[in-house]
Amino acid sequence: MLDSVPTPGRTSTIVSRSEDAWPRLGGSPAYVAAALVAGGIANAVPVSWVGNDQAGEHYVEQLRSRRIPTHGVETIPGARTPMAILAYDPHGGCSCLYEPGMPANLTLSAAQTRLIGEAGWVCVTIGPVGATRAVLEALRPESNLAWIVKNDPRAMPPDLASRLAGRADVIFHSQAEKGFLAAAHAGASNLRAGQIVIETQGRGGAVLTRNGDATSVSTFPIECSDPTGAGDTFAGGVISVLGKGETDMRAAVEAGHRAAGALLSARQTNFMESA
Repeated sequence: MLDSVPTPGRTSTIVSRSEDAWPRLGGSPAYVAAALVAGGIANAVPVSWVGNDQAGEHYVEQLRSRRIPTHGVETIPGARTPMAILAYDPHGGCSCLYEPGMPANLTLSAAQTRLIGEAGWVCVTIGPVGATRAVLEALRPESNLAWIVKNDPRAMPPDLASRLAGRADVIFHSQAEKGFLAAAHAGASNLRAGQIVIETQGRGGAVLTRNGDATSVSTFPIECSDPTGAGDTFAGGVISVLGKGETDMRAAVEAGHRAAGALLSARQTNFMESA
């Protein structure tokens, strides 16, 4: 947490930081999978890539310590494990510095393609463009697709976003990503029947929209300066109960709130000296 919005030529001071902030297991696949496993979906397999470096070993070890299957994570020789630093300003905005560390044109391996083809539920977050396109090709028509929207034009060009917006059974997005999703929907040739869209609103809870009907589902406020991963964990909590057959969408959203709440409540923050 910074004391000011980062500005060229000006120092921003870190005023608080979670005790486990760095290095920490992160990334959307890990947060989603952790929430799924915690919700009783033992065979939730993250599909991702790491480098053959110490950070990659740490990532896989952290997954295993949380009982998350690791056979969907590929190690890329000569690559660096992706890293991200997230800095939150006093107004709640987030600056994300991301180093992909991976070679260009990365796509699914044969083993990862089989995982996607066999899955009853697939959740797309963000990844290499070619890999995301390969996911859509490998996905069975009867499989359920969840899309966690990330406004990253580098990894999510308009045509790919529109394909996901049309195919997804459940879409998760934040208030800040509303315009990005609207553009993706506008470019979609058709929408999946009964598509559900869930907008997360931080302390305001979430808004569930289905067939044009919107329902607000409140949540319990938590004081936390490090909300990293809360949105992905929320989505994992929702998907975990849908995967077990829950049909009451309000109950599913409430499960997402509980999952995100458990993540944030467990974090402890160190407050730095103000001067």
